[in-house]
Amino acid sequence: MRVIGRPRVGVAISFSAILLLASAFVPAMNITHAASATITQVNSGLVASDSLTTGNTAGWAIAGNAPPGGSVSNENSSGLYLAAKSAASGTWAGYFAKSPNTNAMLFHAVLKLPYSTIPDNVFDTGIYVQTSNPNFIDYVACAAVVSPSGYYWSLVQAFGPATGAVTTTNLWTSALNTLPLTQDCTIITNGNNYLKMYLGGILVYQSSSLMLNMPSPFNSYLEVQTNSASAMRFGNYLYYYADSSENITVTNAPAGGTVKIVDSTDNVLASVPVSSAGSAIAVVGQYRLPLTASIQAYDSAGSLVASTPSSVSLWGGDVFAVSTPNPAPAGHVTQTRAGLDHFDSLTTGNTSYWSIFGSAPAEGAPFAFNENSTGLHLGVQANFPATWAGLFAESPNTTATAYHAVITLPYSTIPDNNFNTGMYIQTADTHFINYVACAATVSQSGYQWAVVQASGVVVGAAATTVLWASPLNSMPLTQDCTIITNGQNYLKVYLGGNVVYQSSSLVLNMPSPFNSYIEVQTNSASAMRWSTYVYYYSIFGENVTVTGAPAGGTVKIVDSSNTVLASGPVASSGNATVPVGKYRLPLTGFINIYDSTGTLVASTSTAVALWGGDVYTVSP
Repeated sequence: MRVIGRPRVGVAISFSAILLLASAFVPAMNITHAASATITQVNSGLVASDSLTTGNTAGWAIAGNAPPGGSVSNENSSGLYLAAKSAASGTWAGYFAKSPNTNAMLFHAVLKLPYSTIPDNVFDTGIYVQTSNPNFIDYVACAAVVSPSGYYWSLVQAFGPATGAVTTTNLWTSALNTLPLTQDCTIITNGNNYLKMYLGGILVYQSSSLMLNMPSPFNSYLEVQTNSASAMRFGNYLYYYADSSENITVTNAPAGGTVKIVDSTDNVLASVPVSSAGSAIAVVGQYRLPLTASIQAYDSAGSLVASTPSSVSLWGGDVFAVSTPNPAPAGHVTQTRAGLDHFDSLTTGNTSYWSIFGSAPAEGAPFAFNENSTGLHLGVQANFPATWAGLFAESPNTTATAYHAVITLPYSTIPDNNFNTGMYIQTADTHFINYVACAATVSQSGYQWAVVQASGVVVGAAATTVLWASPLNSMPLTQDCTIITNGQNYLKVYLGGNVVYQSSSLVLNMPSPFNSYIEVQTNSASAMRWSTYVYYYSIFGENVTVTGAPAGGTVKIVDSSNTVLASGPVASSGNATVPVGKYRLPLTGFINIYDSTGTLVASTSTAVALWGGDVYTVSP
């Protein structure tokens, strides 16, 4: 056994925060259509939804400039109520519920103005969409305004600094006292030049030539304002949602055909043509969403060729795709070589594959380890502050070139010094500690993930280089780490399924065979600290290779719903390499072979478990 120590190197710090609004789901109704293919959802357009009837306003920041005692907010089963009263007649006061920052483009709420007249001054209620840039109050609004003369609905655009709107333009205004006091308001905007508004499901304004000066992300506001001091006056709000657009997109539909959205009684809610590219875009912004309906695709002859299996909940921005059944191809695709070197779920309690050692047991520092149904757990504590101690699980020698593990760092900060956890790929040459690593490190300042290269003699790494590091506190504490290397010049690392580092010009000096290490290290003596590991595997590369395929064709790996997981072109030699390293393997899918005209000519007979390094051959 070898004792190794690998202190980490810190990198620059940045911070980010994510606000997440919960989404609502409407159960689907069963409806059957005689179609040979299915239409399935591939992307949701819903960004946020709030019925405003639950009593929970945690998703909103409620504030305003109303004077003390001049504002009220309450949410119950009949909606969200906001109220304001001015401190003095003629002085404006407001009170609002503000959403988190959002990149949505469509915003909707049901607004109720309870008054057809008021005895003095003005009161208004509305939904506002405003740039989140704190230096400006640039917004558009759908609002209802009431005074002693009566009430009206309007669409307003405004500009101004952070202290208040300076220029306000009425883009559209209803006639006085002509529309219902309760209205569905829907605003669609890109914040740049485009604005569209539906009121009560009717398009009242649309322009693509405005100067809005509202850079995304936005905030939406539900707000009341008044310059009346005679009474507290309320606005009522229901059914708020924000979507990525007002369109439902269907792809892979028959060119020249038609896509229809129909309800349970076969009423057509939307009908749009299919372009030559196979795409259809249906506008649904005029409706109160979600629609509960089925999507049907017809060919150019008017025959129904695909449908959703049942009614589904439809939001603006949703994307659906027509998936056709795999025809029975003439050829077969069979495996000729397995790419899996070793797999260990790290949840069985059996650690016989691993040699567990490190500087902690060698030096008498506190350490512990165990494996149970939740993973392999390694713990370590330094004997003295600032003195490094480590504990690792070391694999046998292997010539694999790709390695994966799911690593959990349980701490976002620690009170002193450093703790790190990672997966290391190191040459088995006993004269050197030359390795690459995917690791997480934590200190009092926070945590970050990093890709590291190191070289040194057997007593420890002498030179350590951080090849990539995440901003501080910006990524999940649990990550899929995948390292691909030849030990000479090539290194590629996926973190959470995304490539974070790739180079083919390194000097690694890591002759194969390798050992992989799952390891914790710390220079903190204040407590035993742990990390958890699951789902380890080593494979012979990140590619699935197919031989004997038609030159100029394509190889696709598809799942049971015909979604393409990976693809690659077929070279003139008949070989295709399909990268799958970004996934947690094995993939369960079909390998489909297409000729240069796009015709399916061969396939695996069933879904197969696919590992990087697998080789398959096409046969008649």
